[in-house]
Amino acid sequence: MINSLAAGTGSDTTMVLFSGVSLLILLFWYLATEKEKVKRNVGTVIVTAITVLSLFAIISPKNLYLVATGEKTFKEANNLQAGIEIVGGTSFIIEVKENKVFNEETGQEETVEITPEAMDTAKTILENRLNESGTLDAPVTIQGNRIEIQIPKISTAEADRLKELLTTTAKLTLHKRHDQHNPILAKQVFDKEEIVPGARAFPYTQKDPKTGEEFTTYVLVERRAALGGKDIARATPNYATNTEVQITLTSEGTTKMEDFTSSLQRGQDHIVSILDGQVMNDAVLNADILSKVFVISGLDNLEECERLAKALANPMENEIEVIDERSVSATLGEATVKQGINAGIAGLLITILFVILYYRYSGIIALVGLVMNIIVLFGAMALFGASFTLPGIAGIILTIGVAVDANVLIYERLREELAKGKSVRAAISAAYDKAFSAIFDANITTLLTALILFWKATGSVKGFAVTLTIGILGTLIAALLCTRVLFWWSSDTGALKKVKFLNLIPERYIDFLGKRKIAFSLSAVLIVGGIGSLALKGKEDLGIDFVGGEITRFEVPEGVTITQTEVDAIINNVETEKNVSSQIETVTGQGSNIAIKSSREDSEIVKQAIRANLPGFDEEVQIEDKNSGKMVEDYKIPSSTTSVSPTLGGEFLANAIWALAFGIFAVLIYITLRFEFSFAVGAFLALVHDILISLGILVIFKQELSLIHVGAFLTIAGYSINDTIVVFDRIREDLQTKRGEIRDVMNNAISATLSRTIITSMTTFMAVLVLFIFGGSSLKAFSLAIMLGVIVGTYSSIFIASPIVYIFSKIRGINLRRELLDANLEAEVNPAGRK
Repeated sequence: MINSLAAGTGSDTTMVLFSGVSLLILLFWYLATEKEKVKRNVGTVIVTAITVLSLFAIISPKNLYLVATGEKTFKEANNLQAGIEIVGGTSFIIEVKENKVFNEETGQEETVEITPEAMDTAKTILENRLNESGTLDAPVTIQGNRIEIQIPKISTAEADRLKELLTTTAKLTLHKRHDQHNPILAKQVFDKEEIVPGARAFPYTQKDPKTGEEFTTYVLVERRAALGGKDIARATPNYATNTEVQITLTSEGTTKMEDFTSSLQRGQDHIVSILDGQVMNDAVLNADILSKVFVISGLDNLEECERLAKALANPMENEIEVIDERSVSATLGEATVKQGINAGIAGLLITILFVILYYRYSGIIALVGLVMNIIVLFGAMALFGASFTLPGIAGIILTIGVAVDANVLIYERLREELAKGKSVRAAISAAYDKAFSAIFDANITTLLTALILFWKATGSVKGFAVTLTIGILGTLIAALLCTRVLFWWSSDTGALKKVKFLNLIPERYIDFLGKRKIAFSLSAVLIVGGIGSLALKGKEDLGIDFVGGEITRFEVPEGVTITQTEVDAIINNVETEKNVSSQIETVTGQGSNIAIKSSREDSEIVKQAIRANLPGFDEEVQIEDKNSGKMVEDYKIPSSTTSVSPTLGGEFLANAIWALAFGIFAVLIYITLRFEFSFAVGAFLALVHDILISLGILVIFKQELSLIHVGAFLTIAGYSINDTIVVFDRIREDLQTKRGEIRDVMNNAISATLSRTIITSMTTFMAVLVLFIFGGSSLKAFSLAIMLGVIVGTYSSIFIASPIVYIFSKIRGINLRRELLDANLEAEVNPAGRK
């Protein structure tokens, strides 16, 4: 079943459930107790247990032993799943077949041509069947009347199960059994030896209850179906019997079922369920009227029930067939993947080194928390079978940035508390208490967006949401629990007697609100310039992922070996209008192909470059023309070209945009409840500002927009929200506790968070900069977009978001301090929420 592809590492469900419940009990104990020593000990158990369980999710104890003894390498033994662009995998070519429809007027079956809309529908259905959880990296593209699906490396058994799921049409119809039914006549109609007007016959395979052997009879039914697959709202396996699937109908389907069964006679008429041309049930009607729910029974096992339920939830309108299966290389190329991994590790090490140098001993504690966060993130991804893709890596980068930010928030608060003359232990306690609201609000707003992206979006955006959700939960555990436990142990054992930090950004008052006119003018110029460039260029800057293109394939001669690195080197030296990518495809028993995806305009240039630079590919021979029969010159090594649809089609983009819009709306509601409506407006406009400016600058610099940028823009949105909320939290606190003009208090609050803002942005920027410089050409666009987002997000949280809050509160004629004090008082009096 597909669950083994999209989730699961073979973990025992009972053990996972027991571990989860145990950790939940410990967490409640930790939160309930007031004694620091008990908190320290319980927290230690929680942190240790989560870390160990996450490690065992990444690599099982058995495999860990095999790695330790040298019987396996870590690469072979771990449960982490890389995406198709990183490790390659298997490609399935699926043919969508034309439908046959019976014309009642002529009495003949007619062929219905496959329309582009039908292909889009088939593509969407296959995507939903494959990746409902959002954890599997499975690009699906349309190529004429065929669909290509690429799956990361899977076993032969998994490939067979996948093909069975993909090729199940799941065309379910319900019919009344014909009044003239008898098994002999039904077989004659099925064999087309007899004709019964308005009737069709279908085979019905059953098992002999005594011998267990299968036998087939035939059932004659009325040709017109009472219900079809479109009337199904939900299909659920019956886990009590493991042999049934419960069908829940839509409201329209329920009406059809009621009308259908009301015309039948109870105890006499039969209802026949037909699935993909096979009778599944032939049952007498035992109720006066059937309604919303009915059951398909007679299945062999739970796996068959789950496969049928998944297929029925996403029924195909056309029959499909897997006509080709081949292994494919990584789309990024082996060299780029190695460069990217090395650059990512180097960037992370630079971040860690900076944190340790800047915060000394506290930096080491932050490092332990960050390592735990990464282990939890990787462990959860291994447990759920989530693929490491470029959008997923974007989620990891954002997670690391948010994790570093949480520690910086705590440490900058710790610096302030120590400056007040408090003891180390008292300062640590106060720092965590005061930083909690900022960390909680910043992560919850990002989490809300991630959850809604998972709910509403599809494909790679859903994968980004999965990674980000796991990362945020890991950040909260690591920053608020792990590091605090370490501080308690350090203080109790005497290892931490004095806290020292560097102070490269001394605190001083800056009139940020007074510079709002300059900032607004600069932002307006950048936004207008970017939108203008985008409008002038139209689709010129949209990559193949958005507009589609062509795939050109060359057959590699037997005995010749060509690597993807060689092909990429040739492509990179060709001037093309849009970016070009390549893969090496290997067909079992048939050799290999070079597959190059390019725009339609670049296709011929790429062909010429390959033929000119690969030995033997430009050799011509005399062949017979199939049409004229004459001998003509053609290339000895043939090539073929197939049009390919956009990977990011209209439905994908619509889902992504709606998901992001819903996410932003949820964040607005949350900020309004936690802060005040003016803050919600400031956060919203700052987010839109950051995305528009980042997009505009990329267009101005002639960056081709592709799937990579989807992950990058989602990262920018998450970073923008996180950065803005942290500043807002300090403004809220100062307005509630300090006297003075609102403008001065807001400026003081922004100045107080300036050190944290610059340090967090600098560490994230440095990590991505290393990826930009050393990560290879394919990762430059990805890194550049995120670096722009970090710069713009930092700028907007200081110069745009807060001034908008100030101006909007003035326009509304409200006292911002009074609104926040009233909200705080109401929260204390009525903790459940506002009335």
